[in-house]
Amino acid sequence: MKERIAVVGAGAAGGVTAAWLIGNGYDVILCDRKEQCEEDFAAIARKGIAAEGPGLIPGLCPAVLTYSIADAMEARRVLVCVSSGRQEETAAWMAPWVRADHDILLMPGNLGTVVFHRVFRREGVNHGLLAEMAECLWACRRLEPGRYVSAMPPGQKRAAAFPSSDTLKALECFGDLFPLTAGANLVENCLNSPNILTHLSGTLLNLGGIEQKKENFALFTDGINDAYIRCLELLEEERSRVLKALEMEWYAAPVRPFMNMLKERGTHPELEAFRNLSGPDGLNHRYITEDAGCGVALLVSLAEKCGVEVPVTEALLTLASRLTGKDYRRTGRTWEWLGNDAMDSC
Repeated sequence: MKERIAVVGAGAAGGVTAAWLIGNGYDVILCDRKEQCEEDFAAIARKGIAAEGPGLIPGLCPAVLTYSIADAMEARRVLVCVSSGRQEETAAWMAPWVRADHDILLMPGNLGTVVFHRVFRREGVNHGLLAEMAECLWACRRLEPGRYVSAMPPGQKRAAAFPSSDTLKALECFGDLFPLTAGANLVENCLNSPNILTHLSGTLLNLGGIEQKKENFALFTDGINDAYIRCLELLEEERSRVLKALEMEWYAAPVRPFMNMLKERGTHPELEAFRNLSGPDGLNHRYITEDAGCGVALLVSLAEKCGVEVPVTEALLTLASRLTGKDYRRTGRTWEWLGNDAMDSC
């Protein structure tokens, strides 16, 4: 009998992950709350997961579609594919069914393993392995109920565990599912995410175009220009200084070569699907709420701790806070937010 893998979260990342696993020979339990995915599950039940993109086979069906987290937690390995804003709620939903032999991987993480650990501790849960990817494995979108697109094949991603001493165990546990390599720790992983550079800056610099095109705006088509690329380089320089001060590794690829490739329409046809990924559609998009509140807030807080000046990064975080009315420096996942869990995160 095939091993069953649980995928919790039926948005774009969860749908593509489920399709990938089924296509690679695993049985999948796909689970989410009814209010999140009723239309998706109805569509998948009729015709399978309509997955598009490299390495994906359309029309494959999960072994189980369920709104019951108890059913999902029958699997030993559990992949959590929800946004940072849903992580605490999801951890509480899972908590009554968590066993010590469960291995849980968050994709993406955004320090979410700390959130899960805190919820499980509060609920008196004796949990097993908690690990997370530095970023989502897929550049993906939900196109309509039950239909998902991934623009690029899954490249090798960094993963780290909470506590960091469990990272090699996490690679042993999940390395057969996805191309993973070890990150030194959660903080270093989070700081190296490309989303810290691209998402918040791209949204704020393109608010006029976003307002005009709304849901039809595509950052990596409509928002790519020389000024944006230069802003990314300034952010990159600031991040590298913070990583150096922390004696952490900078392993993210330089942004300009890839951005120049995206800018040259008519060349690199393999990037066309990525160029056409929709979003952001406004200030409430996850490019603001998630990336300002997680990676950028962490970077600014660590810059302050180390005495490193990051004026461009700080200006973007301040602007996002003022425009949305939410103080991301105070409410985000910062060094101060880590608190007593900082030692296990580094």
